[in-house]
Amino acid sequence: MEARQLHQPDLESFQLSLRIRHPSLDPEELSRELKIEAAHCFRAGDPRASRSGIASVHPESYWLGALNTANWPAEVTSPGALRMLATQERVGVVTSRSLGWALSLSTRYLNAHAETLRRIGAEGGQVSLLVTAPCSGLSGFMLAPAVSRVFSDLGITLE
Repeated sequence: MEARQLHQPDLESFQLSLRIRHPSLDPEELSRELKIEAAHCFRAGDPRASRSGIASVHPESYWLGALNTANWPAEVTSPGALRMLATQERVGVVTSRSLGWALSLSTRYLNAHAETLRRIGAEGGQVSLLVTAPCSGLSGFMLAPAVSRVFSDLGITLE
């Protein structure tokens, strides 16, 4: 009897992206500092397309880059992350690919760039972590207080 191949669920049922708006920051400099290629960016003062034909420029700098959660390490030693892992294992969630787990792991990356992220906020910029997920692919997630605290301390909005 020939073995049937089981359907493999999509391991990345969500996407995390970092979005930064700033009065004047150079997006190329930001890509180098964060070690992420921008998916979309422009600098304040750069010309922008206009439907009316009137020449205009971007009023602020904008940078958007995807976080590659698939390559993040699965081990986390913080008590909040360990509790989240235990809870997710009890309910049968694939922990290394769950949204709550990825948000928890993102704090390592964000803390490594804390100085840059705080500087952006101090200079009048905004930092957001965007979560994109299909309605059918996400039934919910858990965000540990320690993870929420990191976002708050760094001035990051979770959208």
